[in-house]
Formats: sequence, structure tokens, C-alpha cells
Amino acid sequence: MKILIIDSQFFTRAGLIHLCTSYTSDVSIFEAPTFELATDYLKHSSQYNLIFLDMDLPDAEIRPSLAFIKKYAPTAHIVLYCWSRPMSEIRQALASGARSYLPKDTSAEDAKLAIRALLKNDRYLPDESRLSELAPRNSQAESFLSPRQLEIMQLLAQGLSNKEIATILGITEGTIRVHLSAIFKAIKVSNRTEATLWYLLRQKRLVS
Repeated sequence: MKILIIDSQFFTRAGLIHLCTSYTSDVSIFEAPTFELATDYLKHSSQYNLIFLDMDLPDAEIRPSLAFIKKYAPTAHIVLYCWSRPMSEIRQALASGARSYLPKDTSAEDAKLAIRALLKNDRYLPDESRLSELAPRNSQAESFLSPRQLEIMQLLAQGLSNKEIATILGITEGTIRVHLSAIFKAIKVSNRTEATLWYLLRQKRLVS
């Protein structure tokens, strides 16, 4: 596994490296205290599995940074690794290409759970209470979804396109679009990213 950590703070990079190497020895880790250095790494190698990106880099803004990473490392799992921020900013970053979010002030137990999940390429989001703004205001919203719509949500959360979902379910893409429109309205979200986050939070509640 190949990991790139883009973070200006030495101690946070060191702590993250310690956690990662505690769970696997088969890993190469590259450190970039500036985004300028990160661009050099990215231009010379696109085969990064995990990229931890601080949202507070002094020499870069989050959206252009994400766009650059997606261009040069399109298959990398991008993790927002930062101090707690307004959830509106986190939502925008997730919609712009980040896949996971790991706050730097998370508890030791949650940090260990997060790193284990990320090393398996599983998506990680903090405890539901920290993402409450992503959850539907109506706690009964999910009861409005039909079994078919929940099935579509499960496939959507796997990153499948409308065409792929339609093929799996044996229905048309037009029907998928109709279902998605109804789903978005029922759970009070406006796009696929927010719907996916809603579904992941719902799964967390069911498991716990």
C-alpha cells in the first residue's frame, strides 16, 4: 500500500504514520508538509492508495487541491484529515472528490477504528452525532422509501452509475432517475453524494 500525507504539522503527520504502521508493515508512506511538494509526488506517481489531505494547508485551497489530486491520482482514496470544521465545508469537500473524513480531534478508539477501515479501503465517517447535519430532519423519512428504493440506495452507496444500477435490477435508466428523484425528496437531500451519506449514516444506526 502506498500512502501520501499532505499536512503542514509534523506531529500530526508523525501520529498518523505511527497509527498506519501499527496495523500493517506492507506500506510506503510519503510526507508532504506543503501542497507544492505534494504536487511533485503526484506528478511523478499516480499509484497512491490513500491520500490524507489537511483542509488548512497554507499554500492551497481545498477545492483546487481536490481537483488536482483527482486528476493525477484518480483512483486514490482521499481522506479529509483536519481539525473540526463546519459541516457545510465538509459536505462540499466530500462532494468535490474526498471519500472519507477523519477529524484530528477524534478519540483514540475512533482513530484506531478509522485507520483499520481506511487501510482496507473502506469509507470512514465520524460518529453520527458529528454528522447530524447530513441526516434527514424527519427521523421517519426512511419509512417513506419502498423496498425497491432502499435497494437502489444500497447500490448507489457502492458508487454505481444509473446505468449499472438499472442493469443489475433489470429496469430502465429512466425508472432509476424517477426513483432517485423521489428518494431525494423523501430524505430531504439534493444530490447523490448527500443521499449516499444519508444511507451510510442509516446503516450505522442499524448496526449500532
